[in-house]
Amino acid sequence: MQALKKYTLIIGLILVSSNALFAQNRYYDFRERTPENKVHILYLGGGSWHDLLGVADILRRFLEIRHEYHTTYTEDLGVLARSLDVYDVILINGMPDKMSEAQLKGLEEAVKNGKPLLGLHAATAALQQDTEEDRNRYNTILGANFTSHPPIHTFPVKVAQADHAITKNIGNFEIYDEMYFYNTDIAGNNVLIEAEHEDKTTPIAWTRQYGKGKVFYTSLGHGVGAATNKHFQQLILNGLLWLLEEKENK
Repeated sequence: MQALKKYTLIIGLILVSSNALFAQNRYYDFRERTPENKVHILYLGGGSWHDLLGVADILRRFLEIRHEYHTTYTEDLGVLARSLDVYDVILINGMPDKMSEAQLKGLEEAVKNGKPLLGLHAATAALQQDTEEDRNRYNTILGANFTSHPPIHTFPVKVAQADHAITKNIGNFEIYDEMYFYNTDIAGNNVLIEAEHEDKTTPIAWTRQYGKGKVFYTSLGHGVGAATNKHFQQLILNGLLWLLEEKENK
């Protein structure tokens, strides 16, 4: 009888512990993760034609494990219509078809009021099914209207400004990626890196100002082949450091 009571007590303790653990996991929310005084990146992905999750996985591990950043990844553009105060910088590498007026205005106002923006590859090819007016508003933030690209291939890129904070420790390099071409009628881009295809030169990376906000964009980053390139990773790291500098140091 004593052994039975002891056995029953042990089983009861196990059940209580399991229920407590289940309850904890059941109500866990990724938004409860805290940056712990780290730079907090809002990483916006989603869309088609790209391995966006594969790239995000590589960059998230690179930034969080090797460089002490904190990232929140989402494909819900509704976040742009809410307060973005908790985030230190916005990173866009997605190709959504459309943005609502609230989402687009939220992005415009956030950057215009000083929120740094890092755009990667697919960001300039987004909103393809949106109105021309909204697509132009969005492209004006990033600084380019995407038009076309040749097949993915390995190509050399050339640093146009070797003394800039973003490029000073990189130098010319080769990368297996998708080269973008643009309608370059948007003024204000400070081109840092270029590439050439069939005697045609295209900008690969640039900085610009949108209101009070600093913007850095690079067309690199189509897939995991590019995301694992050490020069590309250094470019992203340098871009973040530049974006987060105090305005008087830019």
